[in-house]
Amino acid sequence: MERFFKWFGGEISEKENQDAANRLYYLALLSVRNLLAACEARPDLYRPIAKHQLYWPSMTGWGADVERTNKELMAALNLGEAAPLNTARHGRKSFSILENTATGIACKLWGAVEFYRRDALDEMDVLGGDPVCSLIMPCWPGFGDARKLGLTDEQIKKLWTLQPLSRLNFLEWWKLGEPIFIHLYGKDFENHKEFSGYWKSPAFKHDPKARAQIRSLIKKQIKQAFRSIAPKSSAVE
Repeated sequence: MERFFKWFGGEISEKENQDAANRLYYLALLSVRNLLAACEARPDLYRPIAKHQLYWPSMTGWGADVERTNKELMAALNLGEAAPLNTARHGRKSFSILENTATGIACKLWGAVEFYRRDALDEMDVLGGDPVCSLIMPCWPGFGDARKLGLTDEQIKKLWTLQPLSRLNFLEWWKLGEPIFIHLYGKDFENHKEFSGYWKSPAFKHDPKARAQIRSLIKKQIKQAFRSIAPKSSAVE
């Protein structure tokens, strides 16, 4: 199935194949229509899946009923009730990965660490078969081997006892996410295009220590972003 969609991606982005674009659109349309019909018919089968998810496939458009029906669907399925990250359920403020670079990176690193954490727990048969959040998907080269993304054997061992991300243990998650961040963005990560805005800041202009300060600030903001994406609880807000 994954190869099938990769073929679509190549045909559309590389070959500008209009027919492939049309087919992918209709495939998505039919899939979502049938999923919505199935959710309406047997919501009890989809609630166990939906409660772990941050996103759910649905229709979007300018129609007056779209927003209302999507909200009703999310409520009916208990979407995000047990999601591993912070959500906007019950009027709470959630995070944005589009408006904040550090938050987007923290989510990416969380997905990698959570993938390996679940993989370690799966070897011990302690997961209980709960559906995984759809954000946790191996999509990087070498994703199957934690060492190829910068983790040492000692850090890999810590995955066996690492608890799900919370506002109490977010620093543990950052410590495991940091080497993956360095692997993905390079040892001179401050020069990555995603951080170009830091160099334009008046705060660092003509500062001989700008490089060190920018590196420190980037890491600090990503570390704090781990806390912001952690799910909230009644005890820890």
